[in-house]
Amino acid sequence: MRIGHDEIFLLIESEPLDGGYAAMRVEAVASASGRKFTASHDRLMMVTDDSTVQNFSDFASLKSGQFETTLTENGWLRFKRNSHGAITVRYRIGSWKVSAAMEGEVVVEGEFANAFCREFSILLRSQKA
Repeated sequence: MRIGHDEIFLLIESEPLDGGYAAMRVEAVASASGRKFTASHDRLMMVTDDSTVQNFSDFASLKSGQFETTLTENGWLRFKRNSHGAITVRYRIGSWKVSAAMEGEVVVEGEFANAFCREFSILLRSQKA
């Protein structure tokens, strides 16, 4: 799934590791006025316990206005819905091996929020397996 547009986006894909471990490839890009920040990590894992899945279900069904999950290597994803239905996705992608991290945010406009929630639910379930 890709969130954002050409200059500012967050890409999250399922990418299983050897041995059947559920992992993700995450890439973030933020650029403007000749400056470009990028981060990518191809071995991140997401917390997908029952509580996390239930919290996301509550968020997707509008029972909650926010959702958060932890990524390995001191990362996270935080979703917050505004009164117009848009979802702000804040993220932190980190790597202990290179002692670096990137934080940022992208917005899912209200008309795309339901599709985003469906796609993220599929990703969440794929990581739980």
